[in-house]
Amino acid sequence: MIPRPLRFISVLSALLSLTACAGLPVRGSIGGQAIETRVDSEVARYYLASYRAGKRSDASLDAQIDRVYQGADGDLPDRSELKRLSDEFSSDFAALYLADQIAREPLNRRFRSAFDEAYDYTRKALRGGRLTLPEAAADFEVLLVPTYLYKSFTFTGADFAAPRAALERVGFTCHFVETDEVGAVEANANLVMAAIRTRAQSGRRLIVVSASKSGPEVALALTRLGPAETGHVAAWINTVGALQGSPMADERLGPEIDLILGQGDASGRESMTTARSRQRFKSFRIPEHVLVVNYFGIPVSGSISFWARRGFFPLRKHGPNDGVLLLSDMIFPGAPTLAELGRDHFLLNDHLDITAVALAITVIRWLENPDPTSSMPGS
Repeated sequence: MIPRPLRFISVLSALLSLTACAGLPVRGSIGGQAIETRVDSEVARYYLASYRAGKRSDASLDAQIDRVYQGADGDLPDRSELKRLSDEFSSDFAALYLADQIAREPLNRRFRSAFDEAYDYTRKALRGGRLTLPEAAADFEVLLVPTYLYKSFTFTGADFAAPRAALERVGFTCHFVETDEVGAVEANANLVMAAIRTRAQSGRRLIVVSASKSGPEVALALTRLGPAETGHVAAWINTVGALQGSPMADERLGPEIDLILGQGDASGRESMTTARSRQRFKSFRIPEHVLVVNYFGIPVSGSISFWARRGFFPLRKHGPNDGVLLLSDMIFPGAPTLAELGRDHFLLNDHLDITAVALAITVIRWLENPDPTSSMPGS
């Protein structure tokens, strides 16, 4: 009997015929994040390599891109706008434009600066075994809510094993919510609610961390609990949050899941359909005292990973995506947003130990001082 993970890899390998070598090579940066990759069109290549660098050498393209910026209303482009840009230019152009708009927002710039400082400190300190948490960290604990198939496919990082170990190693108290790995969002939200209530008497402030499908589960739990029962909840880190579902659930673009697990309980997949998820999204009312942080990747054609490629190319007809979710559908409005250029839904697994600790430090420092000028020990 071939182990399930190996069977999964074999099935995916047979299904995947696309190659990362296609596209136009390009090098550039957005919001201080450098990337060298391939993109799906000349306009995307020109935008990243030339337009964003101030090297305006194509009057026609310059005029077209200028009109995109002139038409922006000050908010991040939504799903329909990104779809329009994908159709008019290309999916990679729309993705890069979203990355730039995220980086331009003052709130996001401040949070990115704080996170980058924390990440650099954490990377060096963990390597030397000399990490010092903020003094206020003793007042916090972390609640981790896993995502879809976290028991079946632990090798994807869905079970939060790496970040949990890293957080505990540096001194955080962590708690794990045992959800139904294929259960409906609404049913799992009840389990999250119970876990949050249990921590109310701990005397510590709670940082809730979700990933992908557990994003709407946490959002629904916080909405149902309301301000009265979430006074101890300080923050929610919404990592690659499937807040508005995925077209993959509508179009059943994951036959490998059915092949390996059988039909099983379809409630989890059905609860992630876009119609149901978008309606549920409208009901979310996160208590105002809870700091929400969005964290996700923005890939382009040349940076997509093996795992994400299965969904990335079919989903491009809906607009830019991370291989599982449409990019704009992961954003909780009004919250600080960290977007990792070139990363996809699964490449966020890289350096999860450093990222988890750095995010926790950043959130704590931000809660203590929302506009820090220098937050790291020894700065």
